[in-house]
Formats: sequence, structure tokens, C-alpha cells
Amino acid sequence: MWEYILWGVIFVAALAVEAATMSLVSIWLAAAAVVTFFVAAAEGAFWLQCLIFVVLSLLLFLLTRPLTEKFRRKKPVRTNADSVIGMEGVVRREIEPLQGGRVCVGGLDWSARSSQSVPIPVGSCVVVEKIEGATLLVRPAEAPKQA
Repeated sequence: MWEYILWGVIFVAALAVEAATMSLVSIWLAAAAVVTFFVAAAEGAFWLQCLIFVVLSLLLFLLTRPLTEKFRRKKPVRTNADSVIGMEGVVRREIEPLQGGRVCVGGLDWSARSSQSVPIPVGSCVVVEKIEGATLLVRPAEAPKQA
């Protein structure tokens, strides 16, 4: 009788941990506890119950973890300032190698520097390569991208 309680407690505890973390850390233990509960109901020896629990937990973990990791990894969504990387803009104030200038990207005015340390005249089309603080690092649109 006490085995039922043990496997029930393990099942509930594993589900509670899973619900609290939502990161698939104990779902395998919960599934193994359910199967082991039925082994206990069939009056299997306690050592057999423990063996089934451990082996099934490991098996479920090893077989399903790569699949669950694939679904958990999501491509990060670029938000706010990061969303301008790769966009084109127009130079509003000449970009000097040491002083920088201003560009309009996505309808917003930004402080900008040349990523190639070359002057870029007003009206030139540029591509945003990265952001440092509140300053865009840009290159002329016709220039090849640096590696």
C-alpha cells in the first residue's frame, strides 16, 4: 500500500516542479512514476518498481530530450533598436570618420558612424551593420559587406 503513495507523491511532485519551471525538467519522472504506480498495483517487488522507475526515467529523458530541445529553441525576435540592423537609411548629415553624422532609418533620426572609417556624403544610401549604444554603425549601401 505504501508503494502507491510513494509513486503518487513522486508523480505529483514531478508535475508541481514541471508546472513551476515550464522547462521540461521533470516530466519524464512523472511519466515513469505513473508506469511504476501500475507495477506497484500489480504487486511487483519494490526493487523491480525502483528499477523500472530509474530505467524508464532515463529512457524517456534520452529519447525525448533532443526533440523537446528543438521545440524549445526559438529564434530570438529582434525588437526595438535591434530591428534596424540590416535596414537601409539615408544620410541626413555627412558622416565624418571621427565625428560621425546623422541618418534616417525607418523614419527615425539616428546618430551614425561609418563602420569602414570613410566619409559618407549627405543623401547617400547606407545599410545599418550594428548598434553601439544609441549610435548606428553604417556602411555605404553599394559597398561590399565586411566579414
